[in-house]
Amino acid sequence: MDKENKESGLLLNVTGNGKGKSTSAFGIVIRALGWNWNVALLQFVKGGMETGEKQFFESLKLPNFLYDQLGAGVSWNPGNHEELAREGWKKAEQLLQSDRFDLLVFDELNIALWKKWLDLDTVLNALKTRRPTLNVVVTGRYAPPELLEISDLVSEIQEIKHPYQRGIPARKGIDY
Repeated sequence: MDKENKESGLLLNVTGNGKGKSTSAFGIVIRALGWNWNVALLQFVKGGMETGEKQFFESLKLPNFLYDQLGAGVSWNPGNHEELAREGWKKAEQLLQSDRFDLLVFDELNIALWKKWLDLDTVLNALKTRRPTLNVVVTGRYAPPELLEISDLVSEIQEIKHPYQRGIPARKGIDY
């Protein structure tokens, strides 16, 4: 493997209809912070409710970590989802060109693209032209095929069984 391939940033996409896409990305965040990387985590859909990850990440107060919820909450509830996604994407575009971070996580970006809150070509272009050594993780259901095509790693989490199917609601500490 040549030096360029060893040092080039990767684009990872964690998608599918199963639970654990964001959780997978959070694990990558923890691993990167463990190596003292500079990390930014932007959540494109989540917002409007307290979650365990929000409480944890905001409590870290690390100088090399940026956490921001950019959404209006779950996509099926009313809210200014498109406007918030576009504002969030402006921030994401700046981070993609910045030399401040080693890892960016765009949680639920796939949903924002699927809902057409963001222009797919604009997002693809920004990801393709990001700083060459920058690693990016994108999560969410319904990843567009064009985004999967340019990704270096694609993991699909498949639902086999879920407590919701038995009428068990989301649980604090497990689901949020």
